[in-house]
Amino acid sequence: MNTRERLLAHIETHDGPAGFSEEAFAELGRLVDELKLQSPVPNPMDALQHIEGRWETLFAHFGARHSAGKPKVHDSTLKVHSFNAFPASPVRIERICQEIARAGSRYDNLTDFSTPCGARGCIVVHGRYSDEATNRQRFLVEFYRVELRPTPPSDAAQLRAALGLEADQPLAIDLPPPRLHSDVVYLDDRIRINVGSFGGLYVLARLG
Repeated sequence: MNTRERLLAHIETHDGPAGFSEEAFAELGRLVDELKLQSPVPNPMDALQHIEGRWETLFAHFGARHSAGKPKVHDSTLKVHSFNAFPASPVRIERICQEIARAGSRYDNLTDFSTPCGARGCIVVHGRYSDEATNRQRFLVEFYRVELRPTPPSDAAQLRAALGLEADQPLAIDLPPPRLHSDVVYLDDRIRINVGSFGGLYVLARLG
């Protein structure tokens, strides 16, 4: 079993209700450190055709220690996943994806969620990327807008009610773009590993 297969097996083994233990999280870090030395695409900013597309998050650690061991499906709040643009309404995170496109330098995060009463929606955090001349692994990212989209069978009114929002609450809010970066430390035809500005760690699998 090569390092990539060991990493994917490790994530699958520990992606359960209990999440990652301290030991399992540390081992994940060791596997990432080993794998990033083997990246088939060492300078992704110069090979954007390998980055473009839709990716599903297999593991996400947003930098805060409390998020380090969470499984893919977990309980959270709307506030946490919307850059504080929306209130701390309880939600169940069911899937996190990312879409990157060279057209418009698009770098969007999409988070599917459900509410305790069963309403469903998607948090879309719209972003755009630029490059850094001296680091060809680095994507400089500005997230400039966050949007709540109802997903079937829910509609906008049901989603607002389920999240405790006013009936006329806009479902899209502009953000003061935070200056962030994300380094693609490993990239092949199947998976991508990013390390974020605040120490976050993300393992993603290409879709379609």
